[in-house]
Amino acid sequence: MHGNERGNRTMSHRTVNRRQFLIGSSLSLAGVAIAACAPATEAPSAPASDAPAQSAAPAEPAVAGQKYNEAPMLADRVRAGELPPVDERLPSEPVTISPVDEIGQYGGEWFGGTVETNGNFWIRNGGYQQLLRWTPDWDGIIPNVADSYEVNDDATEFTFHLREGVRYSDGEPLTADDVMFWYEDVLMNEELTPTIPTWLRNGDDPVIVEKLDDYTVKFTFTGPQGLFIKTATQTQFDVFAYYPRHYLEQFHPNYNDNVAEEAKAASFDTWLDYFGAKSTIHQNAELPNLRPWLMETGIGESSSGRITATRNPYFFKVDTEGNQLPYMDRYIVDIVADTQVLVLKALNGELDFQERFISDPSNKAVFFDNREQGGFDFYELYPTTVNEFIIQFNMNTTDENLREIFRNKDFRIGMSHAINRQEIIDLVHVGQGEPWQASPRPESRYHHERLATQYTEYSPDLANEYLDKAGYTERDAAGFRLGPDGNRISFIMEIDQARTTYIDAMALIKPAWEAVGIECNVRTMERSLWEERCRGRSLEFHASGHRFGGGSGDAVVLDARYWLPINTGNSMFAKAWAFWYVDPTDELAEEPPENVKRAMEIYDSIGLTGDDEEQFNRMMQVLDIAADEFYAIGTVLEPNAFGIVTNRMRNVPKVLPNSFIYPTPSPYNPEQFWVEG
Repeated sequence: MHGNERGNRTMSHRTVNRRQFLIGSSLSLAGVAIAACAPATEAPSAPASDAPAQSAAPAEPAVAGQKYNEAPMLADRVRAGELPPVDERLPSEPVTISPVDEIGQYGGEWFGGTVETNGNFWIRNGGYQQLLRWTPDWDGIIPNVADSYEVNDDATEFTFHLREGVRYSDGEPLTADDVMFWYEDVLMNEELTPTIPTWLRNGDDPVIVEKLDDYTVKFTFTGPQGLFIKTATQTQFDVFAYYPRHYLEQFHPNYNDNVAEEAKAASFDTWLDYFGAKSTIHQNAELPNLRPWLMETGIGESSSGRITATRNPYFFKVDTEGNQLPYMDRYIVDIVADTQVLVLKALNGELDFQERFISDPSNKAVFFDNREQGGFDFYELYPTTVNEFIIQFNMNTTDENLREIFRNKDFRIGMSHAINRQEIIDLVHVGQGEPWQASPRPESRYHHERLATQYTEYSPDLANEYLDKAGYTERDAAGFRLGPDGNRISFIMEIDQARTTYIDAMALIKPAWEAVGIECNVRTMERSLWEERCRGRSLEFHASGHRFGGGSGDAVVLDARYWLPINTGNSMFAKAWAFWYVDPTDELAEEPPENVKRAMEIYDSIGLTGDDEEQFNRMMQVLDIAADEFYAIGTVLEPNAFGIVTNRMRNVPKVLPNSFIYPTPSPYNPEQFWVEG
């Protein structure tokens, strides 16, 4: 239970709502002309950034006798008096990274691309700088911004020792005062945090955070929090050091009496909006942070859609020879509207290290054929998710007729039997994968055979049998079944247009459902609209599809979105029940049936013990209930994915896990990637 081995201010508790959970994550190239691929060059053929690219160069201490080395561009700034020497910018004991293959050289730029505007690509590529983090192989937890931590025997006290000398990107030191600002002025501020997340409280009792000294903080709970460390290690959960006090105080009314007026002068409606924008790193490039590269402008501020990030002179990591990381001077990302643009960029050798949005299985053959011309090769990602494509009928939809239909388990079973999963495997996933429901992966110790394989047989006869059993035996003149209101059963499946494999799969599923008398209309939309309609505070949508979830390791417990409705963004099969789990007083909350509440109670009890075996047994009970209820419909067990890496890129892993919880590839330390030339 302990990390690397090395318990005052008291806070009054406030009554908070009962629960919250924040686990809370078709393009055919047959017609793409090969001539569209530009000849390979040492540098990508992307447009030049505002600053000129620099060739790789050896480390160069700017001051004689320095213990550590730095990039030439920073050494020049030290000599010019713009920066202190590198030894003064690093902790006395910086984090030391062992390069994947070799010590790198300084200079150059990494080019990437995305269709996202939520900043997730920055988190994945170096932004995962929390107190604790996963190991590169995802087989344990290691200190990061903290240099050690301790847990008491009953999992109620967690003490973190911060790494002394870590500095934010503006040079100001990170201390316990920053963690206390997050605690006192963000978490405990009822306007900023109306409901305390479950993992940060016991019942109505929020965690108490105390400053023991300048570099030590203790988290104390009124009862066991056996999953606290595992939860904190996930992406974006531990934000304890993400609120630099010295900068953010100016946007908070506890420290600035004029903040409301200043917010309006800055075109914000309230100080809450003002503080939110200023404390969100991908919106505010001025926010001091701990990342290896610093954005020059926030997303949305760039007129070109290109975001450039330049090395952080205060980044707190070095390689095994004492060279301050990162090796590369810049990380440059183009935000595009269409995944097809990213595919063409990858074929042209313009994306140095990329998996997101291009690894559709149908693309692999054309990538394979163009490796030499594009100057790239493959790397492999093994899946950690539950399923390639999970269909969720919204049992809380505002359409009363469809709500009754979707809550009928026999309806869901019939719709599952109508899906020809082998056809999807053969045509969409080029023969890779196996029929699978929304269940933990077969290699997981949480593998649940019944949940994984039930109702996966393709059988129109069984589909019709269950749909008849559901009570929908009457049909209209076109052969479509009639619902409780006497009209044709017809619903809309809403899909993020960037997920081309979903679109391809639905092209096969839609006619199969119609063959058994159920009309489905597929509506694709831009991702932000899909996020708003299906993941946001809306119950209007009929059905949606997505992937991810915790399919392997402890992620099964940490991201249980498909096995009970606890995630308001991702448990789309019963969002109103998820809102009730988070906060029964929420206007969108609906009290779930008793068997669902029983699963919630068992799930909540997992964190009441620090015993790993008992945690396992309780999670298996949750999966038993999920198998009984059959909330969501899975399609295919996700096969291995591929990514593209240019020939000039060095120190990249050949195989790595693929997950946002991880988050790929950040634990492999992209700051030690480097480029030749």
